[in-house]
Amino acid sequence: MRNTKNRSLVLLMCLFIPTLLLAQINVSEKVQLSKTASSSEHALYFIDFWATWCGPCVYASEYLSVLQKQYPDQFYVVSLSEENVDKVKRFVKNRPTELAVFVDYNGETFKKYSIRSLPYGVVLNAKGKVVWRGSPADFKPHDLKRIAKQNRNKIALDELFVVLEDVNQNNENQDYIPTKDFEFMKWEGESFETLQVDEKQDYIDIKGGLQDILAYALKVHTSQIELQSSSDSQYHVFVKKNTVEYTNILSAILNAFNLQMTQRKVNGPVLSLTINHPTFWDTHQIDWGKNAPHYLIDDLQLQGDNVSLADIMYQLGILLELPVVSQSTIDASTRHDWQMHYKFFELMQSELLDTYGIQAEKKNMPFDSYIFDKKKTP
Repeated sequence: MRNTKNRSLVLLMCLFIPTLLLAQINVSEKVQLSKTASSSEHALYFIDFWATWCGPCVYASEYLSVLQKQYPDQFYVVSLSEENVDKVKRFVKNRPTELAVFVDYNGETFKKYSIRSLPYGVVLNAKGKVVWRGSPADFKPHDLKRIAKQNRNKIALDELFVVLEDVNQNNENQDYIPTKDFEFMKWEGESFETLQVDEKQDYIDIKGGLQDILAYALKVHTSQIELQSSSDSQYHVFVKKNTVEYTNILSAILNAFNLQMTQRKVNGPVLSLTINHPTFWDTHQIDWGKNAPHYLIDDLQLQGDNVSLADIMYQLGILLELPVVSQSTIDASTRHDWQMHYKFFELMQSELLDTYGIQAEKKNMPFDSYIFDKKKTP
């Protein structure tokens, strides 16, 4: 009889322990708890995957903050970053949020849910089971109500999110401070699907493939970049502000990578911009504060704070996935504020023309292509 009881106890433990392991999310620090959720015990937890360099993540957090205020009893939002704790704290200090902000333990949760693009959201129930995932902007009140009806069991915040000391936070992930005007190194960490540009106070931090880095330097679409002998490896580039290298990033990259550039015309689809009578905004229409991201991009809109026409053309090229070219001789380096739709082309056309005096048209026409090859030794 005793052996039967023992076997039943062991079986019960075997069934219970995996549930605990499934539910636990390890974090290295809880930077702040939610200021709007009603309690620390909920049936649903929304993990908002984000990063300080991610402009669209700001919009996602703002949307989730509104949703959290509307439904403080229904779910608990945790904004989770895998960056250095000090970097996250600085960002939250400059851009306060009422959401809970945690730092992932060694990137475990990012890897567990295969997070490859940001912003991204995952909703867990009390057992740690994924009951919804996708773009935070797509998570609507009716989704929350539907899922809440199906998941009534609750779990305490501290049981689901467990703090573990992250031994890497104070060494490997510590922000590297460049000492030279231009530095680069081969990136051995995770690969990036899109270029990451992080503007610091004194320098810019760029991570990504060489093709994407060159496109950023030229402010053109990646399809306009042709790499000949150079492989498109991942690199980490640092450029100090207010230096010659910062003024001419392309030249600094060519010298550092020992590349030469040639140019040719190719024919294909582009977004053509004609500007005869510009009515650009000045830089006082949008102000997100010092050291804030220059762009805010969501599923519908592109906004820019104190950025040039060349920068906006570059961002539009990424969003529309085609080269953007100007048919005008206007200075594209002057800074302005911008706000426009991009998802619905006719609406974007109308806004560009009515607000900024820019005529936009999709057409097939010749445009510049840039070919990069290793410099030939004499």
